[in-house]
Amino acid sequence: MSCYDMLSGLSGVLLPVHLQPKDDELLSSWIIRLAHAHGVKVQTMSAMLFGRNTNIWNRDLDQLAPLEDLKILSTVSGASLDRIEQTTLRSLEGTLFERHTPNGMCRWIIPIGIFHRSRRRPGLMFCPECLQEDIEPFFRRTWRLAFATLCTKHRCYLLDTCPNCKSPLAPHRSDMQSRAVFPVAGLNVCCWKCGFDYRNQIGLLHSVPEESIVTFQAKLENAIKNGFTQWAGNQNMHSLAFFEGLRVLIAGITSKQTLERLNKSKLIDTSSLVGWPKNGLEIANLSERRALFAVLAEILYEWPERLVALITECKLRYCDLKGDAEHLSFWYDNVIRREAGAACIATSHDELQSIIDVVTTRQGTFSALKAKKLFGRKLCVPPAQPISDGIYEAVLTSIDKQIEGVLDETARACLIRDKLMFVAGRIFKLTQDELANFTLEQIRRISPENDVFNGYGFATTPAQIRGQLEWYWNEIRPILQPLDHVRQVFTSSITKRGLRRSAIGLRFREAITSAGLDQKNVCYGIWKR
Repeated sequence: MSCYDMLSGLSGVLLPVHLQPKDDELLSSWIIRLAHAHGVKVQTMSAMLFGRNTNIWNRDLDQLAPLEDLKILSTVSGASLDRIEQTTLRSLEGTLFERHTPNGMCRWIIPIGIFHRSRRRPGLMFCPECLQEDIEPFFRRTWRLAFATLCTKHRCYLLDTCPNCKSPLAPHRSDMQSRAVFPVAGLNVCCWKCGFDYRNQIGLLHSVPEESIVTFQAKLENAIKNGFTQWAGNQNMHSLAFFEGLRVLIAGITSKQTLERLNKSKLIDTSSLVGWPKNGLEIANLSERRALFAVLAEILYEWPERLVALITECKLRYCDLKGDAEHLSFWYDNVIRREAGAACIATSHDELQSIIDVVTTRQGTFSALKAKKLFGRKLCVPPAQPISDGIYEAVLTSIDKQIEGVLDETARACLIRDKLMFVAGRIFKLTQDELANFTLEQIRRISPENDVFNGYGFATTPAQIRGQLEWYWNEIRPILQPLDHVRQVFTSSITKRGLRRSAIGLRFREAITSAGLDQKNVCYGIWKR
């Protein structure tokens, strides 16, 4: 039975109520409103549209919505596929973050901790005044972003749990406790657990944010909206360059070493950042993020004068401010390299090897901490040279030779998988985590063009690797017998699921060794550059 048969009197293609997504609305919020507008509960509408055996609510729908589901929604609602795509968090790819990570932690996106259909983490926020003001209340995409701690329109802090029972928000469950057959208006903004209406929090809010904090968040929101921002003397800085630099700055000032120095500052109060979570921005709770962005608003208010003053006053070091980032946005790197660069020892690869030898001789083993204690300062290690095309082809040629000598069909399929996996990682510049979660939908978004695979040579363009991966998906992947629900391209012949990050690292090291190369000089971190 189709979804149309389940609504009495419905004929044709479109649903009776042509409800369209609102500006900045989340996909999950729109689907909830779509269900209630037709007088049915969310689970009923989901079964009608996507099938009774497909539970879309046991995952982070705003992160992971399959393209097939979006097409169904486009067909029944009349909204364009592009418009619906804008309700998903992956639509921020290329604007807020370089690459969307659907399975796992995605930069700037607060996780909601899905377990079955419940949510264990407060990953969705809300402004009571916005919900009260809406003719049809809805939840914003901005309310899932880590930098969003306040409402710039109503100048009040956002909330991320029910004010009454402190439960994380789960609007899709709001009608489960209702005894009414047909959901009533406004049910989507009531707590799924205790029934508290979030709009009733108006008048109970306190501590209005300072003007500088409101202005700072407005700047971040406008950067996403426009795709560029005016910053550091650049009238049209790409938003991605801005956010990438901001992220490294956050990691730099929240590092243990930097906070210890900043706590002695008379220019800024960073005591609220003591105990900052090691896992970083997305794991920090709302109060911790409020404190962080209040400090950032001060540091960035007069760029770069405030940061330069702090570097001078607290003797902040380049190595600490840079953190573990492989690439630094020019607007941030220019300042800390010029002002804090003297705080670390610049070492060549030969000098570094000499230091390692000295530390090993005296201490038995080498570690960065032992080197720091011995030499008094943290070492600044120069970046490794990227993998040349010659080494790239040598590794792939080695795998080809192994493929030629293997008769077992499964072992042969695993080697073909490895080869294409490493090619995709290099050409698309994917981390091991991103490779582990790589899907066919991502490939098609990254490369709209597709060169038909001819079986010869090595792929050098996105269109060529897409052609090879399309061929692999249809001809080779089935040999590994992945489970039906597994969407990852690269799967294990043993677990029948997507390869884990550790497995990818192991296969890469084996490929490097088989090619006769030194693992110390050829690591995956520089392979993908």
